Amino acid sequence: MLRNPPTSGACLLRSLLVALMLICVSSLPACQIPPKEETPPTPEPVPPAAPLIDEEQLYQWLAAADAAIAAEHLTYPESGSAYAIYRQILDIDPEQEDALRGLERVVETFVAMCMEALEGRHFATARSLLARPRVILPDHPSIQPTAAQIRLLEEADRTRLTINQSALAARHSSLIDELGALARSAATRNCRFTISAGNDAQGRWIYQTLSRATPQVRLRAEMQISLPPRVERLCFPD
Repeated sequence: MLRNPPTSGACLLRSLLVALMLICVSSLPACQIPPKEETPPTPEPVPPAAPLIDEEQLYQWLAAADAAIAAEHLTYPESGSAYAIYRQILDIDPEQEDALRGLERVVETFVAMCMEALEGRHFATARSLLARPRVILPDHPSIQPTAAQIRLLEEADRTRLTINQSALAARHSSLIDELGALARSAATRNCRFTISAGNDAQGRWIYQTLSRATPQVRLRAEMQISLPPRVERLCFPD
């Protein structure tokens, strides 16, 4: 027995439902079933990196560098010098802080030695001492000011008066005249004095004698305990 064929209305409704289902599945994200999210695996903890240099070996190298600096073996002899030891460390670990600071100490020691040479007016020695840190750390902030100081002192008009001990002890008039003439010649120039004497009392007397000769100008001077007694006048270009 044949079933009743579907009416045209039922066929149309069925076709519309099928079309809507196809549109939903193919075009609308809200109609799609989202894929199941997978939980990413928990990463394994990374162990800390092992030091590049064995701690005991590093301690020995740094101690040897300290001893080299104390002995002023800064760059020579090359084997065992402080600079060579710090470079050995930094070749293994370029960021090793003690070695980086050590190079700064080497430069600062050279600069201090350079300034000491300048105090004795040993200009060639000062230039030689400053040439070495230029190679180690050319951008170190102490190098350029020290180089400028060397040039300033080399270009200065320098006069030195060595004082007779007996004349100083007696406050002799001839010494007073010499000190007065030295002070007056600097009154209108950019000058400074370095006074060396055997004790503070002598140094103060020399300074007061210089100052009395130029009451209108306050003289710039520094004093040091040193023999023989002397006065050095440095006048700089304006």
